Amino acid sequence: MKRKAEVYTYLILVLVGSFFMSSCSSDDEPEEPIYHRSYVKGKLNSTSIYQNSVNAEILSDISNYDFKSNNQTDIPVELDWEACLINSKDTTVTLFLHIDDLFRTNGVIYSPNEKDVIKTKNTCYITVTDKNKKTTRIYHPTHPFPISAMWQSFMVYDDGKSERLKNLTINYLGRRWPGISGELQGYLTNDDTSTPDVIKVDLSFILY
Repeated sequence: MKRKAEVYTYLILVLVGSFFMSSCSSDDEPEEPIYHRSYVKGKLNSTSIYQNSVNAEILSDISNYDFKSNNQTDIPVELDWEACLINSKDTTVTLFLHIDDLFRTNGVIYSPNEKDVIKTKNTCYITVTDKNKKTTRIYHPTHPFPISAMWQSFMVYDDGKSERLKNLTINYLGRRWPGISGELQGYLTNDDTSTPDVIKVDLSFILY
């Protein structure tokens, strides 16, 4: 647990540093501030996954995430995330993740199947589409092999600005929006065949 805490502390420090720090390029031009980011790194089986979209649209063909809050505050309570992790000539691999309670920091995601003893409100699954055969297989957690999820939600702040107009100073309020950093580890299984097909998941992600 100590190592996990250190990892999350490091992720938050990197996030804050990347958002608030600015550097100069070779022509002494300041870099664009990072307001939004969709970052994924890790492996599916032996296939390396790396994506780092900066200041892209929140809703895109690669990564689509949505934070939900209640009516009393803008602090998020739920997350829905869809990410296209692999898109080759023949295959598309898409990850789907739902976290039901962002106030927690971890959870074990079990099978959504009604026949299984343990079911969870959090969900995680992967679809693999064969473009040539036009078929899609779904890989989900099972009772013996769940997905272990750890996360830390946060708020990103855009500082307000002040403008001097004659003898009047106008203060503009800043904005804030939600973010999350986390990890997914475990196995997802497709049991539509006589021999179950398994995908090993080891991913870290940052979304804001």
